[in-house]
Amino acid sequence: MKTIFSSMKHSYFSKIGILLIVVALVAGIVSCVPADTYELIMAENPAGAGTATDETGTSPYAENKVVDIKAVAAPCYRFVGWTAPTGTFGNATAAETTFTMPARDVTVTANFEPVPPDHYKFYTVDWEEGLYVGKEVQLVDQFGTFNATVGDPVSFGNPVQKIHNDDVTPIADENRHYTLYSLGYGEEEPMLDSWQVVVKNQFGENQELTVVGPYYLAVPTTKEGHEEPVCLNHFLVYEVIGKEFPEVGVNLKDQFIEEDVVVWEPIYFANPVQKTIVDSGEVTEIEDRDPHGHLVFYSIEDIGFNESIEKSIQIANQFGNQTLDLTYRDVLAVPSQKISWEQPLDHFKCYWAMWADEPPPTFPAEVQLEDQFITEWLGEPLIALVGEPAFFANPVNKWHGEVWTPISNWNDHYTFYYLEYEEMTPVWEVTVSNQFGIDQVLYVGGPDMLAVPTKKGLHDWPVGLDHFLVYTVLGEPPVLNEEIWLWDQFTDQPATVYPAAYFANPVQKIHGSEVTDIKNDEHLVFYWIDGGDFYEEWLPIDNQFGPQVLMVGQDDIDFIGVPSQKVNFSIAPD
Repeated sequence: MKTIFSSMKHSYFSKIGILLIVVALVAGIVSCVPADTYELIMAENPAGAGTATDETGTSPYAENKVVDIKAVAAPCYRFVGWTAPTGTFGNATAAETTFTMPARDVTVTANFEPVPPDHYKFYTVDWEEGLYVGKEVQLVDQFGTFNATVGDPVSFGNPVQKIHNDDVTPIADENRHYTLYSLGYGEEEPMLDSWQVVVKNQFGENQELTVVGPYYLAVPTTKEGHEEPVCLNHFLVYEVIGKEFPEVGVNLKDQFIEEDVVVWEPIYFANPVQKTIVDSGEVTEIEDRDPHGHLVFYSIEDIGFNESIEKSIQIANQFGNQTLDLTYRDVLAVPSQKISWEQPLDHFKCYWAMWADEPPPTFPAEVQLEDQFITEWLGEPLIALVGEPAFFANPVNKWHGEVWTPISNWNDHYTFYYLEYEEMTPVWEVTVSNQFGIDQVLYVGGPDMLAVPTKKGLHDWPVGLDHFLVYTVLGEPPVLNEEIWLWDQFTDQPATVYPAAYFANPVQKIHGSEVTDIKNDEHLVFYWIDGGDFYEEWLPIDNQFGPQVLMVGQDDIDFIGVPSQKVNFSIAPD
């Protein structure tokens, strides 16, 4: 029994030993398996604005692993902060920091933004000989293409900190500076156009500006003791006319002086511009990164004695090295968003017109015409013959009281031709509003003339102009007695505005197979005005009816066409 029991005992403990060994081995094997690890993915927002790097550089990582990360902004951008769907940052706003891994794959994003635009305080440059640049440039902005010569430096802009109503706008980049140069256009200054621009900035929403030009070029500039500025646009600078602005007090601090000033009316508006230096062919493109990429220049006056600063500075830019003597600070340039812009319909001054020779072979011309009146009355186009010229219309600058309405486009002209057709048309009651009054009720008949967009002489072809059907005002229209001053390429004269003579609707015209659709919902009311001293000018023109030569002149009584809103219309009661 003892022998048997001893054998059994030995066998039992042997099995236990083997089992313990197996368990120990299994435990050892398990202890050698590494813990779970997770991928760390680095990303940038927006793409190309900078780089995000894993400085530890050994992804994948276990949970709770602390990783060194770094963000570096690209030129023109700055680091904003880190974001991740999970995990922990040592400091989410520091470009160099740590990230503690979660128990999952994770993307860590470095976020960047464009370096914000600066405000600038501009100082008048004291004129001296030897500063004239004389470089020919081609300038292209949203308004057009301009060929000009860069002249003298007239103003220098420092970046400036602005405090307005306790709202501090710090300097974003102290290396940013601008020099403002005059622009010349040769012996004969061009007839510069105007635009209606709506902007917004820290001084207000929906500021409506009438701008004319361009007159100046703002050039990024290196000031002695500073680095060369980067990521700055050139600006094409236009004058702002006839705009009042309530006074606003701000504190301005730049490298020259800290002072309290009063901000007055806007005097300049600036578009980013592509610049090409003609002799070298060097092109500077527009960098479009910021919606507030325009500037509005406001007149400023310091609260004090307005003493000269008398600073002499050394600068360098694409036009070379210059020494500028600065005097008064007079302008604050404010980053602004351009909400909209347009070239509105011009005022037009009418002159009598006739063909200087035999009628061109294209006349009479058959056309199909359709405006709101014809659609309402006839339900189909009016078929008419276009005959002899009646008037020629120039765009015209107008002073009315203290309001100057400049020409928007010097290429826009009209030739008025008499119409012949068979239908008997009704009389229309039309209510219009314009600068000479609201809700003027006119009774009109016709149409009697067709106003055709026309190329005059060496001008370019007009773009975007509607044809107009011209109706005669009947009865006794509202009496006007407004004093104005008119200036166009023919005459410069004072005039008195009398009652309305004609009303013009935009019209669709079909001539042969060519269809000219209505482009704008704009109207004109033509008022009688005093004539002037202008007689028998031979005028070559061209339009959709072909080249012609007109004899144009002025009588004792003429007309001015005024852009107007058609409030309502209906067939007049019998």
